Amino acid sequence: MSVSKDSPQVGDIYRCVNCQMEIHVTKGCDCEGCEPEFRCCGKPLEKVTEPPAND
Repeated sequence: MSVSKDSPQVGDIYRCVNCQMEIHVTKGCDCEGCEPEFRCCGKPLEKVTEPPAND
């Protein structure tokens, strides 16, 4: 298996849709088959990181 393109990377931000608590990733994950689960208020956090702009 390889590192998932959806695995948390430095700079990613995850936010709770209920209380707006945020997790900012300061060290990315390079584990094979990485499938972290961030939860708050009983619900999964949404990844809110903006994709890089294409100039």
